[in-house]
Amino acid sequence: MSYPTIGFIGCGTIASALATAFCQDESRPYPILLSPRNAEKAAALQSRFPKRIRVAGSMQEVLDGADWVFLTILPQVGEEVCRSLRFRPEQKVINLMTDINLPQIREWIGPTALLAHLVPLSFVAVRRGPIVLYPPLPEVEELIQPIGDVVAVDDRYHAAVLAAVTAYVASYFILTQQIVDWASSLGVPEDTAKDYTTRMFAALAGQGVDATPERLRELAEEMTPGGINYMVQKYIREKDAFAPWTEAMEAVMARLCKNIPH
Repeated sequence: MSYPTIGFIGCGTIASALATAFCQDESRPYPILLSPRNAEKAAALQSRFPKRIRVAGSMQEVLDGADWVFLTILPQVGEEVCRSLRFRPEQKVINLMTDINLPQIREWIGPTALLAHLVPLSFVAVRRGPIVLYPPLPEVEELIQPIGDVVAVDDRYHAAVLAAVTAYVASYFILTQQIVDWASSLGVPEDTAKDYTTRMFAALAGQGVDATPERLRELAEEMTPGGINYMVQKYIREKDAFAPWTEAMEAVMARLCKNIPH
């Protein structure tokens, strides 16, 4: 059985993670064609997966050889790059530029068999975690589902809202690191502090995944009056330190939705 070729226009962190995920899925040996836009990352991936990955000589060479095309370039250069390339009508195109609307891309690339919007994160490299898809196209779900958990939405604005949630990644790791540093400062070996803290948060996240929305609200209020959870949340609330977590998203949404009707 021959598999369609997957091409990447751009080879940054997310493109590298997706390429890695596809290559680790041995049940579907898609050939991968990378653009040379980030030569170092592309060469490293080719060295790691020599039987599956080839680095093209140009971005147009990627388009000439790919059946599926992932647009993983920065939004700032999206129009310039897309208009400089020749897409084929039979190609299936997936956009990863978070604040670009699909009608804009259609104007830049012309007619293609399929055009969809995807929001993955770097943990897709280990074939884990959610991937936002708009619109809910079964053909794209079939391609993506084995490397992540597809969350399909039928409203582009909703895809932007979920993309905004990804802006919490760095802050999550900063909070985690601060807790690890605090425990270490009190004499706990750093490895022990890191293992306990990250595993505790992973277990809490698992509880959240398994909960209904109603149960999630209950978990947020589930604490012993006067207990240590109560003490910490009370202190944070008195500092009004929860509010900035959602207030910070106003600027993010303004950026992500400037080209999206809602």
